[in-house]
Amino acid sequence: MITDKLVGPKVRIVLSKFLPLIFMDAMRDNSEASVHMFENNQENPELIWNDEAREKVSGVVSKMNKEFFLKQKEDPNTLWRLPDNFKVVYSQVQGEIMVGGVFLRIFISQPTWVLRKPKEFLISLLDKFGQLSQSAHPDGEILETVTEACVCLFTAQPSLADQVPPLGHIPRILARMKADNEVIPKACLQVTHILADSEVCVRTMSKCDTVVPLICAMKKRKDSVHVAAETIKKLYDLMIPELVVQAVNGELIPFLLKLLEDPLSECDKPSATKALIAESLKNMAKDLANGERILEILEKSPVWSAYKDQKHDLFLTNTTVSGYLTGPSGVAGYLTAGTSSSANNANSAPSPLEPPEDAPTGDDDDDD
Repeated sequence: MITDKLVGPKVRIVLSKFLPLIFMDAMRDNSEASVHMFENNQENPELIWNDEAREKVSGVVSKMNKEFFLKQKEDPNTLWRLPDNFKVVYSQVQGEIMVGGVFLRIFISQPTWVLRKPKEFLISLLDKFGQLSQSAHPDGEILETVTEACVCLFTAQPSLADQVPPLGHIPRILARMKADNEVIPKACLQVTHILADSEVCVRTMSKCDTVVPLICAMKKRKDSVHVAAETIKKLYDLMIPELVVQAVNGELIPFLLKLLEDPLSECDKPSATKALIAESLKNMAKDLANGERILEILEKSPVWSAYKDQKHDLFLTNTTVSGYLTGPSGVAGYLTAGTSSSANNANSAPSPLEPPEDAPTGDDDDDD
């Protein structure tokens, strides 16, 4: 019935009042798997299903069946109609934040879960983030969860970031770094930081007002200066002339030089942050059009002499968010039975990083 072009959409709507939508997709793709899924407990990013849920929907259907049977005994012409406001409420999902058919709490713990509709989830998640960040006083806990889900999504599936620019969110995210509510600039910084891994996104940022919002965010959230410094390093590693022009016109270079003078006591990684800033300034100075002008500004700064000839390799590491690159993989999740092992994998620590080539290695004579 669901696959019928004429009545299928209506049947799907009616069934969605009783069951999560994922069941309808499973019925359409594999009826046997849908029954198996119904009869077993599930807890994954797209479905929370247990004994209580089964008993709830079965009880509702049974009660509704008996009531209609009695009405039809009295009047055989009685037609069954579902009340407009009817919906089975499942207690196990109450309090869960669900966006685009995905439970964010579980998705954050299992970011590599193979989503049935990743593009739809991407759109819904960014729309939700945009809605929260545009609010003057968003719910801080929900905004934090949605932000973390964005970071998880683009960390686990980097290619999805290339689909963000056409959606039009990047200019709005950058603009909200200037928001008065301190939770918003931090959230926007985190999303911009992960999007900056995509060259497509960075080239879009080069056509937007990017530098001034970053400066505003660093002034408002000094505890997020390291994230901002990493973002700036990513932006200027690509040597895009438009971004260098923004740095010159937006007074980014004097601002970064002041940060080099600052102890950055509110930053959790002051040395690494300053190393990132120094590398970014060196990259800006390589620009063909504005490089000489930037060098002049740098040479006039007394603090720059302490950084211009230093190597910062020991301070710079390629980092990922701990635990975000582990978890189950395979076909779309509704055909999978268990998730206990994947949940454990999601908490496993990443492999240790290899030391830089110029770092001290200890006893070189030990061949073991």
